[in-house]
Amino acid sequence: MKEKIDIHEKMGDFLLNLIQLAVGGVIFAAIMADKSINPIVLYTSAIGAIIFMLFFAVVMYRTSNKKDKLKKE
Repeated sequence: MKEKIDIHEKMGDFLLNLIQLAVGGVIFAAIMADKSINPIVLYTSAIGAIIFMLFFAVVMYRTSNKKDKLKKE
């Protein structure tokens, strides 16, 4: 029998991957980017998005863990 996919755990994984892309795509690319972009706005928005996605990923993992505990009982 196939094991059911936990959507909350998969969404948490997806958000963690988005964090990696945000760090690699926004912050590191900005080092070599055009100087016309305001770095303060760029870094602030990137860090804000990373913190939001990290928080949401943690919530998804906790929801997944709660469902796993309820299934075991």
